[in-house]
Amino acid sequence: MKTLKKIAAVTAALTVASSFAGCSPSIGGNSQNAATIGEQEVPAGVFIYYTLQAYSEASSIIQGDGETAPEADEIRNANIDEIDSTSWIQNKATEYCKDYAGLVTEFEAIGGKLSSEDIDEAAEMAEYYYSMDPRLASNGVSLDSMKAIAESTYMETEIFKYHYGFDGEKGCSEEELKDFVDDNFARIKYVSISLKDQDGEKVDAAKEKEIRKMADDYVKQVNAKSGDLNKMHEMDAISEDYNEYVAANTTTAVGETTTTTTTTTTAAGVTTTTDPYANERLIQKATTTTAAVSTGTETTTETAEESETDKNTRLFNEYVFNDLKAGKAVIYEFSEDTIYVVLRADLRERMTEDDYWSEEYITQFQSIKYYDEYIKYLDEKTNALEVNKNKTAYRRYEPFKLELLVE
Repeated sequence: MKTLKKIAAVTAALTVASSFAGCSPSIGGNSQNAATIGEQEVPAGVFIYYTLQAYSEASSIIQGDGETAPEADEIRNANIDEIDSTSWIQNKATEYCKDYAGLVTEFEAIGGKLSSEDIDEAAEMAEYYYSMDPRLASNGVSLDSMKAIAESTYMETEIFKYHYGFDGEKGCSEEELKDFVDDNFARIKYVSISLKDQDGEKVDAAKEKEIRKMADDYVKQVNAKSGDLNKMHEMDAISEDYNEYVAANTTTAVGETTTTTTTTTTAAGVTTTTDPYANERLIQKATTTTAAVSTGTETTTETAEESETDKNTRLFNEYVFNDLKAGKAVIYEFSEDTIYVVLRADLRERMTEDDYWSEEYITQFQSIKYYDEYIKYLDEKTNALEVNKNKTAYRRYEPFKLELLVE
């Protein structure tokens, strides 16, 4: 969730080139706590780690749309959100430390305990990310600090399960979650049929009529079968037939199908499908999103310009969830030069403990349902914590005293 994303982000972000290097390879030394947040002592290594992440974020903001990453001196002399970059970076690092402390505090409050498996996995995660960038060790971030941060990601998951699982006060029943999944996900299979020739030009009227007649026949062929599974398998059959049609009518493939059949041949020479659900797609209902644009001094929100392809994809998604009924194949006009033969099947048929209703899937669906509410809950808990900075540590570990480039 939130913290896990930060761990992954910092390793990639720290590769931002910088010509500035600190004076000491052991500047952090991990010898003292950087702050007390609530009842939690934040180790210097944790603070340094988040300082490095915040520095990389500052670099990205200042770089903007430019191709070249800014030099450390350029970042040092810049203002972000109308404050000097050093203050901005340390403020951001403090926010991340608060998130970390908030997780540990809440985990203790619910009486949480990580399993030995979680602890081992967290250790592996920490070792992996620690080995990815030498700047961590060079700045005194110990492996123990990385393990503490990694373990907090597992705490975050356990806190979520405690509050939003089936037994949690803030969660829902199993049947209510299934209703949510039914409303927000769809089990589909489709074949994309091109109305273009091998040169990328729209086919003539006669050829288009032929192709559309073929698509109509495909729909009838699928709908003649009984039961969702048989109809889904028939979608594979028409996909193969369409591929053969494309190969026979062009010297290069102009059509693309979204389905390919996975098969195996038995000793008796009988070909059977190895995966009963091969080539099916589970798609999620799309939501309207906006892009946050940072200018370095202010952040505005604007709707991203929609391309023609994105528009067609959005309209198809809306069609699936608003109009497409389960159990009946139909033709969908995806664009001027592409039509779909599409089938939606009953999703609940796959909500079994060895399929879409395994513990892992249930947790993912719960996370999707309650993520925003959960983050708001954590933020409220975290914001209530008092931050007492170790001013000596903050001065000692100022971003531009750290080693920002390690050869």
